[in-house]
Amino acid sequence: MSKITVQNVEKSYGGETLFHGLSFEALPGMRLAVAGPNGAGKSTLLRILASRTEPEAGSVVMSKGARVGYVAQELSGADLAEPLLGWVLSALPSWGDFWREWEEAVHAHDEQKLVRLSERQARFETQYGYHPEHKARAILSGLGFREDDLSRKLEHLSGGWRERAKLARVLLQGADILLLDEPTNHLDLEAVQWLEDYLLAFKGTLIFVAHDRIFLERVGTHVLVLGGAKPVLRAGSFSEFLDWVAENAEQREREAAKLSARIDHEQEFISRFRVKARKAAQAQSKLKKVEKLKGELSRLKGDQMAGRAGRRLSFRLPEPPRGDKVAVNAVDLEFQYAKDAGHSGRKLWPQLNFQIFRGRKIALVAPNGAGKSTLLKVLVGALAPTHGYAKLGNSTQLAYFSQHQTEILRPTGTVISEMRRLCDPKCTEEQLMGVLGLFLLGESYFERPVAALSGGEKSRLVMASLFLGRANLLILDEPTNHLDLESREGLVAALKDFEGTLFMVAHDRYLMGEVAEEIWTLGPEGLEQHHEGFEDYDAKRRAALAEAKQGAKQDARREAKKSAACAPPADVPAADAEESAASKRLNKEEKRKLAEKRNALSRALKPLREEYAKCEKDLERVLTEQGELEAKMNDPATYESGGEALAVNSQYREVSDWAEKLMERMAGLEGKIAKVQADMGPCDA
Repeated sequence: MSKITVQNVEKSYGGETLFHGLSFEALPGMRLAVAGPNGAGKSTLLRILASRTEPEAGSVVMSKGARVGYVAQELSGADLAEPLLGWVLSALPSWGDFWREWEEAVHAHDEQKLVRLSERQARFETQYGYHPEHKARAILSGLGFREDDLSRKLEHLSGGWRERAKLARVLLQGADILLLDEPTNHLDLEAVQWLEDYLLAFKGTLIFVAHDRIFLERVGTHVLVLGGAKPVLRAGSFSEFLDWVAENAEQREREAAKLSARIDHEQEFISRFRVKARKAAQAQSKLKKVEKLKGELSRLKGDQMAGRAGRRLSFRLPEPPRGDKVAVNAVDLEFQYAKDAGHSGRKLWPQLNFQIFRGRKIALVAPNGAGKSTLLKVLVGALAPTHGYAKLGNSTQLAYFSQHQTEILRPTGTVISEMRRLCDPKCTEEQLMGVLGLFLLGESYFERPVAALSGGEKSRLVMASLFLGRANLLILDEPTNHLDLESREGLVAALKDFEGTLFMVAHDRYLMGEVAEEIWTLGPEGLEQHHEGFEDYDAKRRAALAEAKQGAKQDARREAKKSAACAPPADVPAADAEESAASKRLNKEEKRKLAEKRNALSRALKPLREEYAKCEKDLERVLTEQGELEAKMNDPATYESGGEALAVNSQYREVSDWAEKLMERMAGLEGKIAKVQADMGPCDA
């Protein structure tokens, strides 16, 4: 059993204590969500657990032999030169050596070595699962990579796709203890859903940092909150943790009210009797008691403020001026990048025709690469359409946010001076400071020069300025990036209260569920509008994906059966007697040509048949194991231990999936054998 034990760990940064006396134990099956505001030390804790950073005190102890999975921060030059699939598979060097030895043994007809390799294969499959290349392809596909991406070198992938590749490599390694820092960053809805399902089936220990409220809720079994007076660890979901915090806050309020009443009562006695000789000593004693009670009340109120600070920062946007009924009107809108700009030159979407009406709040959803951010740039005039037009209403005042808009900031200006410059002149200093606080740029940042800010801090400053520009149309591209959980909730509250028009690209499901009234999807067929809100849209999307997946499995089974029925037998399909009779009628030259053709056919078919035979052998073994697992699943004793039942069900899903893939592969090989024979023609006369 692999576990991780943290004892009295301490760590400081920049003279400030991140955590002190931090202790907890994480066991297999535990999915620990680490939460807290930015700067609380969440990522630092993961680096300590991964042995990338040393604590100043305390210890981290892991079970002997435990394999730790942690996404490295940097890729080397050698890594970048590797093709995607090969680089991900190189996380399992033993498999690469194994398959090379297997090929050598097959060509050498070394039966003894093949037996030894089969035994080693069984050990590897126990450690890494069935067929690592299949598993690597499944992980990469789940994270959104296409088949033609697998041969691309990492250096040709964008930063976001490289992060996905690093995550895929870690997931393939089959760690006992998995440490993930913001794994949903750069993932679209389908990839996030796939990752959630993957982690829910993970049998080891998971410790993760995430600011995605829904991901936290669905994946986490425990919550560790940093950034308060002391770390807090609670079993249960994130919403259960918030309920517990609220209950504690109410309890502290009741205790504070009781203390205040006691203090008032004692203070009244002191005021009445401290000047009377017979009661003066007693009044003096009560005065000391009151001072002690005031100290308790002060500490209790401090705990109240700390509890509230972690819940939500609130801010209400200024009321914008009334805009046109149609905020945006797009007619026959097309865009394509030039081929010499590093793009394929294809159209990103067909002609689009749509209107965005005043007061509507719309979220645009599509897989990465579909052109969502490009569409926003066309709408705001940052890119010129290649056909058609997009026009804003005459009274529409636009505010646009993208991750690459920090160039509007002056490096020499201070945070507060840039806010004054970029915001509506009617904004008060209180409003400027309030919205800066919402975006984690509080008092300590006000006089800091822009040049000293990090990339994330600059992005937050730009967004803060937009919210005080009194625009009646907000166009936002991933507005919750770089925001911690509390600030995301503050932003959600502000957008819900916003009285203007909102059009945003987002992958944050909590944001879309709370704010978006409509969901628009962008795909090869164009725009499709869903007016039922995000939750209904997401439920339908999930149902459609499940139906499509089931349909694909049924199609694969039908194709496999059809191919098996039509496939040639294992040997070369020709009757010896017929060949003998035909050959007697052939002259010597024809016999020579026919022999060459048969030899060529035999050479072409040999590797296909050898691979087919190996698949048959693997399928027989996998089906046997599937039967054993089914017997366990039908045995009531299996369900006496929840852990064993989960493990058996997980193994059964993996074995069943591999059996299906083997049958699909065999059907494909049968098709290839038939094609080779058809291409080479008959080998008899």
